[in-house]
Order: sequence, then C-alpha cells, then structure tokens
Amino acid sequence: MILGKPLVGTKTKKMKLVIGDFPVIRSGTIIYTGNIIGDNFQTGDNARIREKNRIGNNVSVGSGSIIERECEIMDNVKIHSGCFIPEYTIIKDNAWIGPGVVMTNVLHPPCPAFKKYAPITGKKCCHGPIVEKNAVIGAGAVILAGIVIGENSLVGAGSVVTRDVPPDHLVAGNPARVIKKVEEIECPLGFYKLGEVYSWRKK
Repeated sequence: MILGKPLVGTKTKKMKLVIGDFPVIRSGTIIYTGNIIGDNFQTGDNARIREKNRIGNNVSVGSGSIIERECEIMDNVKIHSGCFIPEYTIIKDNAWIGPGVVMTNVLHPPCPAFKKYAPITGKKCCHGPIVEKNAVIGAGAVILAGIVIGENSLVGAGSVVTRDVPPDHLVAGNPARVIKKVEEIECPLGFYKLGEVYSWRKK
C-alpha cells in the first residue's frame, strides 16, 4: 500500500492527500497525492487512484479498479472490481458501478486536443461520462466519452453505451437501446420495486 504517491516530474509539495475517518485500505492499493477523500472510504486489493480527485463519504472502490485524475465521485458510490474510470468523470450520489465497467473520455483517441483543452464542459469529447444519482451500470458495460447516464437509470450488463441514457429507463445491447422504464422491470422476488436492494426507490 502506498498513500500520497508523488507525481513524476511535477512539483507536489503543496499537494496533500486527505482521507476522512474510518478508512479501510487494502493490500497493494496506491493513492496519489492531491486527493480529498471522505469518511468510511474502502478499497479492495490493488486499487489505484490518481491525483486531484474529490471523493465523498461511504465510497468503495473494488479490487484492481483504476480511477484516473480529476474525477468527482460523490457520496455512497460503489465501484466494483476491475473498473476503469477516466479523467474528468463525474459519478453522483448512490450510483452503483458493476465489475469490469470501462468508461472513456475521448471520442477519437489519441486526440491532440485532450491535454491542451480537456475537460470541455458540455461537449462529448475531452470529458468523462456523467453518471447521475442512483444510476446502476451492469457488469462489463462500456460507456463512451461524455455520455450522461440518467438519474435512476439502469444499464444492462455488457452494453456499449453510445448515447445519453434517459432518467428512469433500462438500456441494453450493443449499441445500447432503451428497453423499458425501470418501474416496469420484473423481479422474481419483488425486491427491486420494494426498495430492499435500492433504498432510494422506496415508495
């Protein structure tokens, strides 16, 4: 485990690593300097978190996941194992990112404009995805640069998301298409609608 790793070739004396109360940071994890992380933070083994991220309370990052620099990850976000979160990604409260999810932040890599201009707010290029509150992204999904995953939406496992996902909808496929509203999803045991799994969906 390495905490506060300095950047190569960059002056980091004024950069600090701040981690809140009661963290659980497991073997092999590397967290660079310049991060501000809230309370009850957890990692699996061998997670890697680059510099200048803002991470809220009650966030977990699974084994082998990578979070690149200058991301904003809000409260109660769960990122499972083997995920890649690129620079300038925003993940809002209560989002759930399944194992093996890959996000991107450039439409046409390698992009000569990326280092000079990124992030470009409001553009699909040079910006990571925006995952809105309570969104769920299934295992192995790929989310392209600048895509907005709408609030309370669900992305099916293995989907390739090339367009914004509307709030409260399920999308799936390659490319991902709207399948139905989240409220129409059938759960054999009824937990999905009742909210035992997703507390924010309680009526």
